[in-house]
Amino acid sequence: MLRELNVSIPEIQDFLKNRSASSLETLLADKVRELDDTISHLKALRASMNETRWNMSALRNLDLSEVSIVEKPETHYLVTVPISQGIPFEQEIEKVVAEAKKYQLKRLHDASYGSILPVEDLYCGHYHNYSALYMELPFPPHRKGLHIQPKGTYLRAFCKGSWDKLPGRYMEILTYAEENHLQFYGFAYEKGINELVIDTFDDYITQIEIPIKT
Repeated sequence: MLRELNVSIPEIQDFLKNRSASSLETLLADKVRELDDTISHLKALRASMNETRWNMSALRNLDLSEVSIVEKPETHYLVTVPISQGIPFEQEIEKVVAEAKKYQLKRLHDASYGSILPVEDLYCGHYHNYSALYMELPFPPHRKGLHIQPKGTYLRAFCKGSWDKLPGRYMEILTYAEENHLQFYGFAYEKGINELVIDTFDDYITQIEIPIKT
């Protein structure tokens, strides 16, 4: 039975040296926790894969000029790295990579990456005042200290091309919000959704999501 539970040979040897109901209970409790962690990881990975698959499917019929209102049913927990003015973007990426190592992320492409822009800066027209870069891990080991992206109602829009096109897109978003009496709060969340399938930055698509007060 122990081999069926993926118990290693050293673990079996240790158990045989101290064979008792208590040691078996402890060993099985550890294996149950490992199994629960694996199940949680696979569920998170499945959700991430489904989101990527949805993005690829949506790209075929995506209207980049459209602004939509969507519901995000789950809270997302993000690892954030503050952005410092004057530091080259390459160094900021190095910070993100270093942060990923802290969370024992073995493959960097397992995480989703993006930028966070405070809504108060958005309203003031400070479209480059990003407060942080973020990673959304498929299986965060804990939630303490992580940035909370709340569930709820969001405005969703897209921007195609290099990042210097984003300020113009934000102006359009603010006009849409004013015309439709929408009020934002918190942060605008940006992330690329097609970097795996493009050859030039001109085809890069940024997804923008901003929570709406209801």
